Amino acid sequence: MSICRKLFPISPVNLLCTSRKLATAQETHTIISKLKRNIEKDILPPKPKKPLTPFIQYCMSTRSKLQKENPNYSYKDIVKKASEQWTELDPAIKQNLQKQFAEQHSIYKQKLMEYENSITSDQKMLVKEELRKKELAWEKNQIKQKLVALGKPKRPLNAFYLFVQSKRVTKDPLTPQKDWMSKISKEWKDMTMDAKNKYVTEATKLFENYKVDVKKWEQDMIQAGHHDLLKPSIKSKRDTNIDKNKK
Repeated sequence: MSICRKLFPISPVNLLCTSRKLATAQETHTIISKLKRNIEKDILPPKPKKPLTPFIQYCMSTRSKLQKENPNYSYKDIVKKASEQWTELDPAIKQNLQKQFAEQHSIYKQKLMEYENSITSDQKMLVKEELRKKELAWEKNQIKQKLVALGKPKRPLNAFYLFVQSKRVTKDPLTPQKDWMSKISKEWKDMTMDAKNKYVTEATKLFENYKVDVKKWEQDMIQAGHHDLLKPSIKSKRDTNIDKNKK
């Protein structure tokens, strides 16, 4: 896969939104590493590029020819074909490519050392701070996905948004969302309290039911051992109950 990416680059994707699936420990490490590289790319000067291996250089040099000769080949097929040709390549050509690579790599290591010595303490601190922000945002997103997966009750709409919801069927599709929301907000603001009571009463009832459902869900989470998902106050009550049971 890494060879295909070098030969046929694709556009980067947002790592925080690519999948609804929770990340494994290995995936988490990979994602954080990519986040760090992206942050360094935005904040720090361009980093020296690592030279391509002899095989990759050979593949790139033959790619156009192979694509013309085999127009129906996929990326994977092209790499496979290049790999077969590489196996049969004249050892002298391979040796020359290896020599070039060794020279390029030696220059790369020297440039990398100079680059790392040029990074200031302030730049390193800024990278660290930005990475922590990204990590927290990503962790928050993971917890949110886990809560959804574990069936945490969804907070109900308040009175105003229940009113908005009731009006949505009357919205003209040609009216911009911003303009429509502005109109609805003004309509709500101008309503009498008696007119609003219908939505306030419904919102109150929904919220009371929500609190009951959340409390039951939290108890289920305690029983299931998902203490990491509970608020500190809930954890504290749980620990108190455990201590009482021990006594």
